[in-house]
Amino acid sequence: MAATVSWRSIFSVNSNLTAKIRFMKTAGIAQYRLLNQQLSAPAFKTAGEVVRWMGAMQAQDYAGAKWSIGVRLPGSTDAGIEKAVGNKEIIRTWALRGTWHWVAPADVHWMLRMVSPIIQRKYTPHLLKESLDKAAVKKSNNILVKALQDGEVLTREELAEVLKKKGIKASHYGIGHLLLHASQEQLICMGPRRGKQFTHVLLDDWVPKEQRYEPADPLAELALRYYSSHGPATEKDFMWWAGITLGDARKGTAAVKDKLETVVVEGVTYFMPPGLPDLKKNGAVHLLPGFDEYLLGYTDRSAAVDKAHLHKLAMTANGQFSATIVAGGQVRGIWTRTVGTKEVAIETEHFDKTSQAVQQAVGTAARRYAKFLGLKVALE
Repeated sequence: MAATVSWRSIFSVNSNLTAKIRFMKTAGIAQYRLLNQQLSAPAFKTAGEVVRWMGAMQAQDYAGAKWSIGVRLPGSTDAGIEKAVGNKEIIRTWALRGTWHWVAPADVHWMLRMVSPIIQRKYTPHLLKESLDKAAVKKSNNILVKALQDGEVLTREELAEVLKKKGIKASHYGIGHLLLHASQEQLICMGPRRGKQFTHVLLDDWVPKEQRYEPADPLAELALRYYSSHGPATEKDFMWWAGITLGDARKGTAAVKDKLETVVVEGVTYFMPPGLPDLKKNGAVHLLPGFDEYLLGYTDRSAAVDKAHLHKLAMTANGQFSATIVAGGQVRGIWTRTVGTKEVAIETEHFDKTSQAVQQAVGTAARRYAKFLGLKVALE
């Protein structure tokens, strides 16, 4: 079990254990995911340690992405996570599947090198649709690098203006794809916020060479990170999470299979860290943000949410994935928040009738979230 704050020491301890096959009921999947995802027994002390353990954490919705770290880091605050961004302890960039993720500074270069060919192939048609060919993209990259030299920190709008003045004609949509491409080339990443505006910086300024980790086998490294932090999970789950082919997912899994425990649930093979104890049901309640790894880290989410309720978690009209009420590892409802100057109003919707104990636990979870924001809570 993760009992130290060092992600590497956790891996090395587990990898010395003899991998075996364990047979488990479906209900057990969620309990071990709660553990390995740092929700039921958080072991880390800093945002950087949480992010590195998780491998990468989905971060489309910025406020929710900070809470995804915070819910796994007891005693943390929204301001503290924001400070970690400014202190270069965590990086927000377009990473796995070409979507925003938190990534540890030491990992961002090797991870992007591994996944960027797939992402660039996926998004090249979007660039061409904007009449942005290879020459235009190369010119854009050079302009962006020059604009951000010497520690410059610029917003998307400021970078768009620079590109326009230098002859790059692109719509708002096209600018987004140019910035995404530059991130895949390991040129830029998100910097500290300027007020409520997001900024971009040069990745090499943010993560100097001496801080970078270079695994001998990046695919194997990513597989080990994933199964250690997200297991029990299948090869198809790994494929989805990393945005790679099923063949590569199987190759990466095979490379680290001797460091993992094989779990068989109703004939389906899962992988997780070896040496974990048998777990009793953990009935704790968590208010998880939309896009949290607890659901988005898997292509098959049936271990945590009844299929009858899946449609209630779908992305909304404004592109948001529902924030969830998780009790005992199962999604029991959804919640929304309205942040004011002094308090955060939290409105809950339970899928089924809930016990008084669960309702009280939801209140406790809501107060924890409010404390993270530094506000009082109004629970509706």
